[in-house]
Amino acid sequence: MKWLVVSAVLLLLTACESSAPQAVPPVTNVSATSGAGGGAVLDARGIGAVRLGMTVAELEATGEVGGDVTRPEFSCSIRELKTARGWVGLQDGVVVEIRVEAGGRTPEGLRIGDSRARMHEVYPGVEQYPHGFIRQLDAETGYKFFFENAGDTLTGIGLVRADRGCLT
Repeated sequence: MKWLVVSAVLLLLTACESSAPQAVPPVTNVSATSGAGGGAVLDARGIGAVRLGMTVAELEATGEVGGDVTRPEFSCSIRELKTARGWVGLQDGVVVEIRVEAGGRTPEGLRIGDSRARMHEVYPGVEQYPHGFIRQLDAETGYKFFFENAGDTLTGIGLVRADRGCLT
């Protein structure tokens, strides 16, 4: 009899464990901003629905920016980016810079955390400037690559208007 009770208890425990709800991480739809290899894609136009040249109203309508995070080192108004860790710079009410500091990549596959050698492999035409490297995409826009306090490790990728920037 004792064996029957123990068997019944084990059977109930097993049934309870298998029917217990499982912790499942929330699913976020990032299909518009990610490709093979994951991570939000910062392309020649922007990231997600955020684009260079947008007005403040257009930017806010995307739902992909948070509050103001302007600090003294910026010469622009800065808004938190939600698509990836980073920010959006506004000058005269227009998006002039988008910077990704984690969770992002370029369409060619350069990712935050990659090496300086990898950057040169992916973008052989980059030019060094005082704060990092720049690669012109066209007459109006360019990528900026930053290795701030990290030696040869890429810490930021920016997309900027050729005639403007937000860091002083």
